[in-house]
Amino acid sequence: MTPEIWISELQSQLAGHRNQANAVHIIRYLKGQFGSFGIKQGERRLIVKPFIKNARIFDTQALTILLEILWQYEEREFQYTGMELLDTYRKKFGKDIKKPLEQALTEKSWWDTVDFLATHTAGRSYQDGMLTTDDLYAWNSSGNIWLIRTSILTQLKYKSSTDWEMLQQFILPHLLHKDFFIRKGIGWALREYAKTEPARVRSFVEHHEMSGLSRREALKNLYPGGTKR
Repeated sequence: MTPEIWISELQSQLAGHRNQANAVHIIRYLKGQFGSFGIKQGERRLIVKPFIKNARIFDTQALTILLEILWQYEEREFQYTGMELLDTYRKKFGKDIKKPLEQALTEKSWWDTVDFLATHTAGRSYQDGMLTTDDLYAWNSSGNIWLIRTSILTQLKYKSSTDWEMLQQFILPHLLHKDFFIRKGIGWALREYAKTEPARVRSFVEHHEMSGLSRREALKNLYPGGTKR
């Protein structure tokens, strides 16, 4: 099988499961930024599962071609397939993961793909040594909101393994950032870490000025309503 045949068969399967009624609602949910076949996530995963499995025959060059093609399509289901493809075969890329991951994070970007790539692909790749600390610092200072959000969320699932010093350094420059997704990301990262180290997060919030959104999110599980009473 060639990448072209793989893509053609995938396109046929997805188009064959088009649900126009669902598509209207999904496109509205996506703020009209992307198209959609109207396939719900559970059904889509069942459709693409054999395609992801069959892609094991491809080397990184072929996988890169697949990712580039998947990101060209209008329908969002193709990007969802691409992010899962990259995550599944991230170890094939090894220390070359940064380029395709960064491309996926910065093209047709929105939280629905970025958050999966940040918390799954970037998170696992950093733990496995395929992404470096320098890579994350570069993202944090890049000026790109999605790379900044990714640097903050990479450790989201680390719990007690979280590098608290690094997380603080990633958050501090952006505490008063105007972008909603960065403010929300800061609060989310702090809220998750508070499940492991509540005192650290409580102290951090009390001693730093930040947006109301970040503060509420960070304290959501520490104080009712996200505020100290």
